[in-house]
Amino acid sequence: MRLKELSLPFANVSRSATAPFGVIRQAGMSMIEIMIVISLIGVLMTFIIRNVMQSADNAKADAAQIGMNMLIQDLQRFKLDTNRYPTTEQGLNALLTNPGGDVKNWRGPYTEENKINDPWAVPFQYESDGRTVKMTSSGADQTMGTEDDISYPPNKSAEKSQ
Repeated sequence: MRLKELSLPFANVSRSATAPFGVIRQAGMSMIEIMIVISLIGVLMTFIIRNVMQSADNAKADAAQIGMNMLIQDLQRFKLDTNRYPTTEQGLNALLTNPGGDVKNWRGPYTEENKINDPWAVPFQYESDGRTVKMTSSGADQTMGTEDDISYPPNKSAEKSQ
């Protein structure tokens, strides 16, 4: 007996006749269902991207604080050799090249050129009278005097508000 000669029961019955109560099932999704899924994906992506961007900003702020602490250590090595910090006029470049003048026993360079910039590629603001040091980064908005500024020594009013 050949395979073609085999007849299966209900082989010639149409699909609609086998569906319960004459309901025809369709494969796939309607346009409204697709739009709802796309909208949900968009809302989820917005939420995720917003959180990732916030984490990136926080990571850069932490990197700026760490960079300042490393520069403070380099400035302290400068002070050990020269008996004072570089002046505001000499700036952080005194860590890279000998500023000359009244600076004696300079044994630098004390840091690398790329480390005098904050994570936003802006040079740290440096102030010193030779005895004390103040450093500031303008933060993500690159505007001094705003809430996201990062400073050494830390701003006491900013610490209390956090």
